[in-house]
Amino acid sequence: MSSNMEPEEDEVSLDSSIPDTYTEMSVPIEKHNLKVIRRRNVIETVNSASKEEESSDSRNEIPLVRMSDSTKAWYDNVIPRIPDIAEFSWSDKQNGMLDPDDADTETFTNRERMKISVIRGSVANPNLSLGELKLLGCSSEGLVNDDIRRVLWPRLLRLPEEGTLSINGLETVHDRIPNEVYQQILKDVARSGSHISQDAVQHEIDHFYEQLTQLMCWVLHKHSKLNYYQGYNDIAATVLLVMGLEQGLRVLESISLEFLERFMEKTMEKVNQELFYIFALLERVHPTLLEHLENVELFPHFALAEYTTWYAHKYAENRKLLHRLFDYFLGSPPLMPLYLSTVIVAYRATEIFNTTPDMGHTHKVLCTLPDDLPFETLLIEAKNLYREYPPESISNDVREYDRKRKCKEQEWKAKAEACRQEREKQRQLRIVRSTPRIPYRIRSYKTITVVTILALGLYAFLRSSSGLN
Repeated sequence: MSSNMEPEEDEVSLDSSIPDTYTEMSVPIEKHNLKVIRRRNVIETVNSASKEEESSDSRNEIPLVRMSDSTKAWYDNVIPRIPDIAEFSWSDKQNGMLDPDDADTETFTNRERMKISVIRGSVANPNLSLGELKLLGCSSEGLVNDDIRRVLWPRLLRLPEEGTLSINGLETVHDRIPNEVYQQILKDVARSGSHISQDAVQHEIDHFYEQLTQLMCWVLHKHSKLNYYQGYNDIAATVLLVMGLEQGLRVLESISLEFLERFMEKTMEKVNQELFYIFALLERVHPTLLEHLENVELFPHFALAEYTTWYAHKYAENRKLLHRLFDYFLGSPPLMPLYLSTVIVAYRATEIFNTTPDMGHTHKVLCTLPDDLPFETLLIEAKNLYREYPPESISNDVREYDRKRKCKEQEWKAKAEACRQEREKQRQLRIVRSTPRIPYRIRSYKTITVVTILALGLYAFLRSSSGLN
């Protein structure tokens, strides 16, 4: 690990996460191979990017930049109030699911206390920009505490300040979505127990499950074009734990429309293609590792759950880390989880190389994320990587990788069909060989009976003729 990546204990630098130049990454990068990388893309100019953004209303393109970072953060000229540390609601169980690790203010490190002071000072600025607000969540330690998140997550999503939505009628909102969707939601909610504190009692668990179901059903009812997918429950659970039900309705709705809409289309075809951003990026930062993954015929679909749940499925029990990741993603472009996946894969290169080189073993390793990843460093590296290779600069490579994937899948299907036909052919041959073949002339029992009777009659006639003589 590069020693210069970790700030000093007494410093909390907001600018450290977005350097002006691409810094040395701690993951294994083979810069000597960069000159042989296929460069089929040309980074678009600012004007071209603006035109593409203007045409994104069709929603066929990923909205990489929705709003200028120079936009005023306090769009309604109302400066939100950030509570002081002493005011944090440690004794107030949010939805009855307080994390036992957050028992008191003594759990704050010096860096976290300093970050809270930085947040309070920055938010008090009436001219704070949207970019600076995002930086508060993306930089070291994130927004630190859920009390701060309840104030700033709605601002990051540009939600109006008028308050929460009415929760009247949520008890029956499930009647307004297709029953098969509702039944799948119930199954996934029942599997969301990892989001709940081990100290929660049964009525708190039941209440959490009920609110989680209502939260998702409300969004799906209000936006019928959105389709439920497995993993959406993990994002919804995280929003519910931080925001509560009433505020969570608006926050989950906005996240679904702004960040998750591609996951909620009728098919995952677009998402399957986007996963190849990991390969396109590895081609630039670690081509040897990419070659290894291609040699074992592994696609980047090992990162599907991380991408579509914002790591909420993997790190549900580590609430502090998970909420910090949400701070980061809410202040980043929609594809940032894929850049984070890329630097994590590159960071684990040695472990991957030491794994049995076949698809099954490699896929299992990549699907199992360690609990001790240096996320603060990796988040900085992911943002650096995004600045160096923004999505539009590698989109042609992504489409090419996806084309290869489709060809490979067709090849696998053809081989599987050929094997199936060969097995069926061998089965038919075994059936034919195991059946005893009777000559055609005596295959009929009637024929055998008639021939036997005639033979006996002839024999009797011959005997009687001999006796007469």
